[in-house]
Amino acid sequence: EGWAIIDLFTLHFLCLFMQYERHILLILKEAYPDGMPVRRIALNVYNITNTLFAPQDLGKVYLAVAEWLRAESRKSGGAVCKADTRGWYRLNDSSAQVQQLLLEFSPNEEDSWMLWE
Repeated sequence: EGWAIIDLFTLHFLCLFMQYERHILLILKEAYPDGMPVRRIALNVYNITNTLFAPQDLGKVYLAVAEWLRAESRKSGGAVCKADTRGWYRLNDSSAQVQQLLLEFSPNEEDSWMLWE
């Protein structure tokens, strides 16, 4: 019974972490190619996820975002890499995940007729 509680807690944390990952990638996609400082990324994630019924702690969000960015930037094919400025991160151009993300959210020239101007 106690194991089930820990398992549910871990599952909740992993789901939250995966949700943060998606938000981080979308935020960095908007800041592409320059990147953004960790504090701004964390603040954006906090603003996206903080609701009346699911309040977030900015400090915990910052730590989770910073930890994910650090871990992801250390991977050889990670989606995120460190930018030129200290404390800044940007999307890793050589990552297959990032290339898919950029294709997925960038309008194609053939589809430009669908965009409202």
